[in-house]
Amino acid sequence: MELSKGCGYVLSALERSGFEAYAVGGCVRNYLLGIKPKDYDVATSALPDDILRVFNSFKSITNGIKHGTVTVVVDGEQVEVTTFRADGEYKDCRHPNAVHLGVSLKEDLSRRDFTVNAIAYSPKSGIIDPFGGAEDIKRRVLRCVGEPDKRFSEDALRIMRALRFSAQYSFEIDCDTARSIHENKGLLKKIAVERIFKELSLLLCGDFAGKILCEYSDVFSVFIPQLEACNTLFLTGENHRQSLLEHIARSVDAVSPSLDLRLAMLLHDIAKPLCIVQGKDGQQIFPNHGEKSAELAGEILKRLRAPAELTKKVCLLCKYHDVHCETEIEIKRLMRDIGFETVLKILSEVRRADILAQNGCDKEKRLKRLSHSARLCRELIDNHACVSLKQLKISGDDLLSLGYSRGIALGQALSLLLDEVIEGKLVNDKDSLIIRSKELIGKINSAKP
Repeated sequence: MELSKGCGYVLSALERSGFEAYAVGGCVRNYLLGIKPKDYDVATSALPDDILRVFNSFKSITNGIKHGTVTVVVDGEQVEVTTFRADGEYKDCRHPNAVHLGVSLKEDLSRRDFTVNAIAYSPKSGIIDPFGGAEDIKRRVLRCVGEPDKRFSEDALRIMRALRFSAQYSFEIDCDTARSIHENKGLLKKIAVERIFKELSLLLCGDFAGKILCEYSDVFSVFIPQLEACNTLFLTGENHRQSLLEHIARSVDAVSPSLDLRLAMLLHDIAKPLCIVQGKDGQQIFPNHGEKSAELAGEILKRLRAPAELTKKVCLLCKYHDVHCETEIEIKRLMRDIGFETVLKILSEVRRADILAQNGCDKEKRLKRLSHSARLCRELIDNHACVSLKQLKISGDDLLSLGYSRGIALGQALSLLLDEVIEGKLVNDKDSLIIRSKELIGKINSAKP
């Protein structure tokens, strides 16, 4: 296993000082998966004071020293060095009441969540794998170390970590571990929503998120209860013939793995069960479901303490996910309302994923029309099409010099000029805009607010 410079130095320095030391956890797992590790953790027989003494000429961060962890900074690389430890009893489904230092490597590995994370390595000893994690990696199986119920009762966030690892690395969750996840899902109510949202975010951006959403919908319903109704609603329209949850899961997989896009697809139809009515032809229809889904998405993300800017983006994508605009004027009007970037994401990503996740026989025709709209959108962006007041070649000061009144009249005039430019009735150059402004001044200044 190829170690980073910092990790290699830490291991050799500890061994030269007479201590056992191993790279452990995610760095070893990722190496065996063929993924270059991003960071390195070290487990050692050295006690925290010993670690500080061995690395007394290096910068050390001691925030985690009460849990046996010292972070050593080697050439700018941070390496977490933790004394072999065993955890005491867990009272809150998250943190042990006590940490016992000075145990063996095997005891240290036995307290970890999954076998794939309970592997150690050192250049001197090679791979140390007492629980069969390397074989589980080969078989792409995720299995708890020891008794799953105990592991999840110790730290309920491990439930979300299991689903995240499965979505990211295509691990099939072992039967006993899967059973325990379903049975212990209620423990997630004891976990801070910020931690759940962090794991959810990583999970959704995994290549196999849709599969996990379907197989563990009951788990996701613990913190997004609206998904339960999505699982039981069967869509019967000509474009579906599947459960709403299946459509949502397929749409998540169909969009690029950017968090705002993945969250938008997770929540774009979340209000459909609340909006369903029967049309005159007996088919299901969902009036205003985009707008209502955006409202629900905002409530859900606020409850999960998602960042405000991310929430705003997701809600916009949800609200307009089903918008139909195929002409330049329609696209420019939408750009005026919600911005270039959002319209491009909707036309090139969100609506495309929505259609791909359907079963309609005319899917290819709709995708072709959508591709044309996305191409028009990109051309408008590349050509710097005027769709905002900032892009108008005339300003409020120009209108004031022509005799416009300050306040509402000024804003009305600029908005009207922008609308006429968007609709192609007016060219966006200063001379043309001034001529048109002179034509409008009497009408606008005399209009009552």
